[in-house]
Amino acid sequence: MSAAVLCRGVTRRFNGRTAVADLDLEVDQGAVFGFLGPNGAGKTTTVRMLLGLLRPSSGSLEVLGLDPIAQGEPLRAQTGVLLDQVGLYDRLTASQNLDLFGRIARMAPAERRVKVEAALRRVDLWERRGDHVSGFSKGMRQKLGIARALLSDPRLLILDEPTSGLDPVNIKMLRDLLTSLAQEGGRTIFMCTHQLDEAQRLCSQVGIIRGGRLVAVGAPDTLEGGGGAPVVRVQCSRPAAATAAALPAGATLDGPDAEGWMRVTLAQASDVEELVKALVAVDAGVLAVVPQRRSLEDVYLSVVEGA
Repeated sequence: MSAAVLCRGVTRRFNGRTAVADLDLEVDQGAVFGFLGPNGAGKTTTVRMLLGLLRPSSGSLEVLGLDPIAQGEPLRAQTGVLLDQVGLYDRLTASQNLDLFGRIARMAPAERRVKVEAALRRVDLWERRGDHVSGFSKGMRQKLGIARALLSDPRLLILDEPTSGLDPVNIKMLRDLLTSLAQEGGRTIFMCTHQLDEAQRLCSQVGIIRGGRLVAVGAPDTLEGGGGAPVVRVQCSRPAAATAAALPAGATLDGPDAEGWMRVTLAQASDVEELVKALVAVDAGVLAVVPQRRSLEDVYLSVVEGA
């Protein structure tokens, strides 16, 4: 299967400042890719290059098998985009907004009618098609923005912070919609987000960018288990004795809590056996030793903070 997005050594500079540096990235067709990173990390610059709105200073880009600069128009015809500013017309109704964007995309009248209805039904706004957008909530505007992005049935959907500024109810609503879109298959979703739980639930691939450089990429489960010091949770019937144990070199112990659980950070995974021997030696009454998986949030904070 060919990649939907392929970047090789992509760099973009602005007046001597490097916004994206030597980016190597491959996103599979049909994947839901989460692009994670703090503000100013280079996410928006990357998206603008993927759309052919910015020319890379160096390196090569291929999106849906096309060169975004040389073949920008046919590429954008196959791409739906929802940026942080939805860009709707308040004085028009929901259906009039979509009809206008269909006209801009040069859709024939009959095609527009079919696709406008399909897009509004897809985001559960068909019953509000005649309402002016000026009266829409932030969540409804986001839904209409997604409907606009889906209007041309794109092969690639690019979403920039789709849940930004939404309350928990609307976040769940949009998450359910994105889950449904992802489950349809065939369409690639490239999503910039700060919502790590959202990325963990939805994405088949994630990448973390910091200071313009891609510092981690892979499946969420792979990133969850990778990097950083190994951690185990240990429960002892005599936790006071455990605190006096001769721990392996470089290990630290936190706790115990009310149930006798302690968190032990080890220098290396192979130290688990040595740790158990040390606890047995002081008669700590070992009840359980449980490896603790690092969450996507743990990995994100670790790489972003440079830990």
